[in-house]
Amino acid sequence: WIPSNIWVGVGQMTKEDVTFDLAPVYKKAGITYIQAKATEIYPEGSATVEKGFVTVESTDPETAGAVSTVEYDYLVNATGPKLNFGKTPGLGEGSELGEHTVSVCTADHAVHANEKLHEAIEKMKGGTRQKILVGTGHGMCTCQGAAFEYIFNIEHELNKAGVRDMADIKWISNESFLGDFGMGGLHM
Repeated sequence: WIPSNIWVGVGQMTKEDVTFDLAPVYKKAGITYIQAKATEIYPEGSATVEKGFVTVESTDPETAGAVSTVEYDYLVNATGPKLNFGKTPGLGEGSELGEHTVSVCTADHAVHANEKLHEAIEKMKGGTRQKILVGTGHGMCTCQGAAFEYIFNIEHELNKAGVRDMADIKWISNESFLGDFGMGGLHM
């Protein structure tokens, strides 16, 4: 997830503004960067490794598929979203957008969202009212915040374009209150 996708989705930033190579950033900060996906977590260690460790599979094109282990004393596992548009019939299949689906979940999705928003703005400038519906799909969606912020970016852009009065904006959320995350609350 790229937090700035909500700005790409309204044309305030470009995909190039929000994507960059990670290795140089981490190197400058003195952080060892491993381009890999975690496949297994062993918080108690194993028979051969005393400390907690993670098994990782390289996603670096030069070493793709290579498996290794990384020991740790403190683990932060920020998994990010697993896109599954197929969980909500009509949104798409798996991680692929459906024909009528707009998303800001990836930088490419956000570019597409910006194109669709500006098509709608042009229709409004031509006198055709538009209904804009923003929300999230499946009830276990945990990316409510992006949609919540994006709807206000849309509203701002419509005002800036002078067509806010031509848009009916609706919000769908399975959250009963901000921070509920659509899952009956964040239990801490």
